Amino acid sequence: MKKKNIFLQLALTAALLASTFSTTAHAAEATTTRDIPVGGSGQVEMVGTIEPTILSVTMPSFVPFNISNSLSTQNKVISPRINVKNNSNVPVQVDVASTKVDISKLKNTTWSNTGAVNDNQIAIGLKQEDTPNTMPTDLANTRWLKDNQTEEMNVMVLNSNQEGAMYVVGTLGQKVSESATFNVTPTFVVSQTSGN
Repeated sequence: MKKKNIFLQLALTAALLASTFSTTAHAAEATTTRDIPVGGSGQVEMVGTIEPTILSVTMPSFVPFNISNSLSTQNKVISPRINVKNNSNVPVQVDVASTKVDISKLKNTTWSNTGAVNDNQIAIGLKQEDTPNTMPTDLANTRWLKDNQTEEMNVMVLNSNQEGAMYVVGTLGQKVSESATFNVTPTFVVSQTSGN
């Protein structure tokens, strides 16, 4: 069985790009009072405090995986589990903002943005873990990575201090060489959300 050694570089360069700091304003309890007569006027000093919420998500920055047509499942990729942890005290969503694909070493091969491939195409995506510690065998609910396109594709929502996992999944056409490597580099963005 020939296996293609592939590298997915999960670029967290922009991991905290959107909504790195969100703000919440709240008021302290009133400490003094005074009467304002009917028809009179008065000034009230109001002071607000802004508390920044720091968003922090931990995930690997490098994920190697193998892809081969010899696998009997719909998913032709073997990848390690990608653990993702929300270290924030607020819910966050993890999105892919863009993906850079380099398949120059795969001669006569093109990229599929949809997961549907012809004989000379390859497609890679991300799939949230369904069964704990089990590599997915099918491609249902895969979020397909789109080559050199700006996108706001949600891959995961995590509540405060929640852990989650996803896998690299994919497929390739029968004529795609299985003796070369290629690089897929998605840029992830973390932002605050209302939860799942």
